[in-house]
Amino acid sequence: MSGAGAPGTLAPGFDLPIVGGGYRGLRDIVEPGGGIVVFFKESCGASELLLSHLNPLARALEREERLFLAVAQEDEATARAFRDAHGLAFAVASENAPYDASVEYGVMNVPTLFVIDGAGVIAERVVGFVKSEYLALGPAIEQALALGDVPPVLDSPETMPDLKPG
Repeated sequence: MSGAGAPGTLAPGFDLPIVGGGYRGLRDIVEPGGGIVVFFKESCGASELLLSHLNPLARALEREERLFLAVAQEDEATARAFRDAHGLAFAVASENAPYDASVEYGVMNVPTLFVIDGAGVIAERVVGFVKSEYLALGPAIEQALALGDVPPVLDSPETMPDLKPG
């Protein structure tokens, strides 16, 4: 992989409004030792499937003082409705057109998840929803974020399809 958002490249900086107030950006991910950013869209079935199964991972990162941030390619009201409808237990930012952060990260499809290490380098990127790719992500998260065991990336994977088109 090459180009914007590719593993091994520096993560682009951003600062986005969080649903409920405040801002979060790359510095909030890097400074405590790395974290995860996932870009999504409310109207995308694959985004809905993925995000509704990420709460345990997000809680584990929070316990380690790492940021798990979901970036909605939506206005704040739509992002808030999505967060509330799916019981998301992690920070959700809203990004309006022209989607500067998404463009900087090379997001062409949603969902797209990035693991960013404490040096601000993208360690892993997963595009779309292929269950096997998310199930294999645990060791990469542990290594990139210098963590012990993390829970499975997906909650209840046995209930999920192997592949979900957007």
